[in-house]
Amino acid sequence: MADFDSHAYTPVYPGPNEVLLEAQARVCTGPHQTRPLGINASDFPQPEPLLETLLKSLRGELPAPDAASEAQMGAFFAAMTLRAYFPKATQWSPAEQAAFHKYRSALTEQLPPEIQYLMNPAHGYVPANPTEAIVVNALEKILRAKHLGYTETREMCKAILSDDVKPAFKGAALIGQRMNRETYQEVRGYLDAFFGPEAVEPIDIAELTHFGQPYDGATRYFRPTLFVAAVRAALGEASLLHSVDAMPPKNGVTEETILKALGANTHLSLAQTASLITDASVGFGYISQREYCPAAYNLRELRVHIKKRPPWAATEKAQQFFSAREANYMVLGYYHIGYEKPLLQLAWERGFDAAVAVKGEEGTSHYALRLGKPSTSERMAVNYSQGFQRANDVRQDFALDIDPGIHGFDYTRSPRPEVVSAAAFAEAGVAALSGEKGHIYDRILLNTAMVDYLLGICPEPKDALARAQLVMDNGSALKHLQAYIAASNQ
Repeated sequence: MADFDSHAYTPVYPGPNEVLLEAQARVCTGPHQTRPLGINASDFPQPEPLLETLLKSLRGELPAPDAASEAQMGAFFAAMTLRAYFPKATQWSPAEQAAFHKYRSALTEQLPPEIQYLMNPAHGYVPANPTEAIVVNALEKILRAKHLGYTETREMCKAILSDDVKPAFKGAALIGQRMNRETYQEVRGYLDAFFGPEAVEPIDIAELTHFGQPYDGATRYFRPTLFVAAVRAALGEASLLHSVDAMPPKNGVTEETILKALGANTHLSLAQTASLITDASVGFGYISQREYCPAAYNLRELRVHIKKRPPWAATEKAQQFFSAREANYMVLGYYHIGYEKPLLQLAWERGFDAAVAVKGEEGTSHYALRLGKPSTSERMAVNYSQGFQRANDVRQDFALDIDPGIHGFDYTRSPRPEVVSAAAFAEAGVAALSGEKGHIYDRILLNTAMVDYLLGICPEPKDALARAQLVMDNGSALKHLQAYIAASNQ
């Protein structure tokens, strides 16, 4: 049975209301995935009771923990408005039309002006300040199923990160863009709003690999990235990891919580992180979003209220913080098909020498120990890997399944750890780097070797496996991990 770490939060918003969250799960999604409310009498929630719940929240008739939040209502009403531009099958159901007709006057009287605007943009809205005006101007397009340019998206995202925009508008803009399916320029805008290319610092290291994993962490499978970084450091290959301590609603185990369980300091600045990467006895670093973009970190509770992951949940994995002298690499994990292409394009345009995107376990770049059914033209399997290598500024693309079986890993299923917690992962990872064989050891070995093979650092898989195994067995990788822990506390 899993033993999840607990994390304390100071809620930014009241609520959320669970009934409205269920409605958001149905309607705050794409043109073909949205499920209209009230299609069948047995569906939950039904539109009329849902609107009654919203009105009770507005009148203060529900306890604060049960009340619908402004961010929730912003996401919900933006979704309802945007669905007018969806295919007929995902537009409003007769039950939704009847419910809104019945409660139209009550909603108009009781909804605050910003929610009324989201329900009917034609009525207009006067922004409270210039920052809010940026988001409202963006919503003029988003609510009509139109896309933003790069600069518009970046400015809107920066405005959302501020305290000068109402939560309803934040929820509406994020959900609206997710429902519209972001363009490449919008993906770029989200990425650069958190940490732009102009902020990337050169550091005195020959090569550097950025690892981007989902910030919401692991709840099912072992998280090997930290230990992969230690193995690579022992091989003379520097790595940079980035994440958070916890990200709702999943709140899984992250690299930061594992580091904390090991006794490392997880509050390092970018300058301190760079010094660890360039220290030959350490050879890798970790930076928290809390340090590189506090405003984004402070909005993590918003993800609970809008129900769906915001667009930046995909782009934040592709952040670049430093550049090395000779070669730069990026490794990305993803779950939702389609995001891997713009993320790889971003890496190409940023000048990375190679990059790989992996459809790994729990949306990470982590390879399962068993392939399962191979990928087809219509379905990507877990372990599907695609990316590029740059040769004389020419892009050479590749795509393939990684089958552990052909590399000597004989598993009938990909094992799960008995206990899922930062402390358990820390203990298991250290044991593997101490030479203890088993599925944790095999995960670290496989992931290290396949990454170095696909990036072109090691031309043959068998050689990549052999050298990674050598530094795991002789204790070199463990020494680099221990050096990190010690140096981070100095």
